Amino acid sequence: MKKFVVFITAFLIIFPLGVLFYKSQVLNLSLIPQMVDDVWNFHMTIKPKGDATSFSFPIPKSGPGMKISDEKVRSKDLGIFIDSQSDSNLATWTAKDSVKRRVSYSARVDLKPLKYKNIPKDYTETYPKGLEKYLRVPELLPEDEAAIATLETAILEGSEDKTSLVRKIYYYVEEEIQRNTDIKTIHETLNTGKGSPLIKARLFNVMVKRKGVPARIVVMIKMPEMKQKVEETKLRFTFANEVFLANKWIPIDTNRGYFGERPDNFLVLHHNYEEIEKIVNKRKISYSIQAERARINRFNKAEFKKEVIRSDSIFSKISLYRLPLPVQTMFTTILLIPIGTLVLALARNIIGIPTFGIFTPILLTLFFKETSFTFGLLFFFSVVVVGIGERYILDKFYLLAVPRLSIILTLIIMLMIWYAFFSVDMTNASQKHLAFFPIVIVTTIIERLSIMITEDGIVNTLKTLLGTLVIVILVYSLFFIPTLEMFMFTNPELLLSVIGVQILIGKYKGYRISEFLRFRDLVRQKKRLESASHDLP
Repeated sequence: MKKFVVFITAFLIIFPLGVLFYKSQVLNLSLIPQMVDDVWNFHMTIKPKGDATSFSFPIPKSGPGMKISDEKVRSKDLGIFIDSQSDSNLATWTAKDSVKRRVSYSARVDLKPLKYKNIPKDYTETYPKGLEKYLRVPELLPEDEAAIATLETAILEGSEDKTSLVRKIYYYVEEEIQRNTDIKTIHETLNTGKGSPLIKARLFNVMVKRKGVPARIVVMIKMPEMKQKVEETKLRFTFANEVFLANKWIPIDTNRGYFGERPDNFLVLHHNYEEIEKIVNKRKISYSIQAERARINRFNKAEFKKEVIRSDSIFSKISLYRLPLPVQTMFTTILLIPIGTLVLALARNIIGIPTFGIFTPILLTLFFKETSFTFGLLFFFSVVVVGIGERYILDKFYLLAVPRLSIILTLIIMLMIWYAFFSVDMTNASQKHLAFFPIVIVTTIIERLSIMITEDGIVNTLKTLLGTLVIVILVYSLFFIPTLEMFMFTNPELLLSVIGVQILIGKYKGYRISEFLRFRDLVRQKKRLESASHDLP
């Protein structure tokens, strides 16, 4: 290649990569928006009982596996104070007179699973002062202390590291204490082997603290299942534990069988039940808690738009995220078409897969995407059958090209009418596939099909048909890779790199892979003749 072509090609490929590096390393921008599969709209309504002039209630706080944003508090004539402790938030509402109004709190909660697979052995003897309150053992009845001491002798050896010790206590409470919501005290649990979720958490908490490991009971809310109806999504408190091992708080749930793990459908409302025990029961406060999965895209475009604007760079002025949402949706699809043409160029020029023209596979891909893969494939094969059939029938009439094409167009419309009647009787069929776009595409395909049958024969035509279908399926699959779709939309400058790669493919003048396979016998014969000529005297 000439130096000028080499320079242009290298610039087109390298420049967009440099822009990506500048975005990520200098501007600290994400290359794609963050995933928002587990974002919830959380709402809590609280009303005190009696004539209190103030009341408090826990609200969620960002932490490991949790991100709280867009917090809003609605209350008339009430002063609000939020006490942000080291591990939890506590909101206090006050009024001049007794509080009679409801207070509502709402937030957007991004939950991610929290999991610690390999927790190292822990032999820690002393802890920071801030953890002293998590080492205090609650007062128990003398007979309960004796019963727990007997249990410790039975399930513990006495020489374990603290990680192993906590694990053994967890297995005992999780497996041996059966769930029974009617059991409300540790004394009853030790006598019956049954307990409510809160009592199981308390028993685990007491046994771990007795062995010198910081522990606490966490107040959680289990998010509703997808199949639950709106009226069924009123939520209640549930309880689990956390223990301090290897310099971090490890989640443990003896009620649901999680050790070192908290699933992404649990929201931690407060990390120390003992501090809020009096304010979360129904005696002093009535509450209503609801949550629903946010109905937003898989990628959080709104937050990414804010991130780009905050960068105050040239990219914040020319970002596609500034366009109206309908236009954004259009470009999300359009920007993948050059990637599809790149696949087509590689298939035709490097591999040697035959296709009907250049744009026919791309048009068919868009047809499949606008309708559905199943319908598109069936309609495509129906058109092929019609095309081959009309070829042999209309040849007997010796028609000119334009009348022949008009007859084909009429046959396609008749086929669509048949589908319209069929879809009325079938509940799983849809009439949304009926449009003008398929008429244009399939009429063009049949015209090419007829011409190729005349020029190359039925066998070569079917090979080209198969190659076209392979390319369509490959390109069609690209439109269902959300990360690729969002990556191209976020970084449209990569289209320059696509052009650069197309130039490289266009300058290739060598043999295609299919030609190596096609002429392998001739190559072998040539090598034999060359070796035979060398053997002659």
